[in-house]
This record gives sequence, structure tokens and C-alpha cells, in this order.
Amino acid sequence: MSEANAVLALQNAWNGAVAASAEVEKLAPAVAGLTGATPVDTLDLETYRKVTLAQSIAVMALYGVVEELQRKRDAGKQV
Repeated sequence: MSEANAVLALQNAWNGAVAASAEVEKLAPAVAGLTGATPVDTLDLETYRKVTLAQSIAVMALYGVVEELQRKRDAGKQV
């Protein structure tokens, strides 16, 4: 992988993680506003599941890119 491609991969993975995290953050006020009296069956659990899954996948993809770049750098290979 060329240096330019390595940087582009890092940028893309980073941007994906930031965008996915922003979606989680959008839901924060709604979740923070819940009370102990809120019935669980009224919660939008499907949305919460989808958003948190997308964030976890994006973060793990970013982690994978960083790990791969670090491995190649530490091995003295061109990234």
C-alpha cells in the first residue's frame, strides 16, 4: 500500500467512526431523558441497536487500519 493510500485509508476509517459516533450522539438527549418509569416496550430498541452496531463496526474498522499501519511501520516496510 502506498503512503498516499495508507493515509486515505486512515482518513476514511476515521471519518466513518466520527460519523457513526455522531449518530449515537444524536440519540443521547432522548436516552438521557428516559425515566425509571419508562416502559421498556416503548423504547426504540431497534434504532438503538442499529446505531450502536454501526458505531462499533466503524470503530473496529478504524482500529484495524491503525493496527495494520503500525504493524507495517514497526516491521520497517513501506505502508
